[in-house]
Amino acid sequence: MRELASRCVRWRVGIRWYLIALLGMPVAMTLATTAVFGTPLLNNLSDRWELLFTLVLPQLMLLVLLFNWAEEIGWTGLLQDKLQDRYSPLKACALTAFPFAVFHIPFFLHEEGWALANLPITLVFLVVETFVLFFARVVIIWLYNSAWRSLLIVGLFHAVFNTTINTFGNELIPGAQEAGFYIGSGIVMIVATVITVRTKGRLSYKPDAAVPSAPSRH
Repeated sequence: MRELASRCVRWRVGIRWYLIALLGMPVAMTLATTAVFGTPLLNNLSDRWELLFTLVLPQLMLLVLLFNWAEEIGWTGLLQDKLQDRYSPLKACALTAFPFAVFHIPFFLHEEGWALANLPITLVFLVVETFVLFFARVVIIWLYNSAWRSLLIVGLFHAVFNTTINTFGNELIPGAQEAGFYIGSGIVMIVATVITVRTKGRLSYKPDAAVPSAPSRH
């Protein structure tokens, strides 16, 4: 438990991992949505800049402190970390994706107004969500392994991802609330594929990784 607690607050991991966690998804979403929808998105970003302070930052802080950081302590710090030690990073992603998808079913039942009696829709959602979340777990475990197993970094990334999807989908992308989720999921799938190929499936995994003596240089 002491070792897990140290990973929860491990912050001296190098500035580049903070930049990836905090800016990677917003920058990628801006580029992708501009390519798809053109200038209306950039106009919205310019005209509604106050959303950064009234919506984005408050939502981000709420998600980090109450939800996504705690989620990743469980999913990455306890489950996926142990699974990649026992099997391999990619197998750990696959084994974590299904329970991670099941965990989200109550949220979608509430948000979309589904009923448990509508079993076919729930099962289809579960299959699709498991497939998409496999790629999300690839990106998260790569970031976790690269940032010296810092759960703070992956908690920040998770919260920024959710905040970006919500902000773009509900406030900035014209005429399509679901577009934010689809574009964001597509970005994650592409990035996960590139990471998998470049790391040859290892996802920067280092058995028994130790905290560096001079993290600021990494």
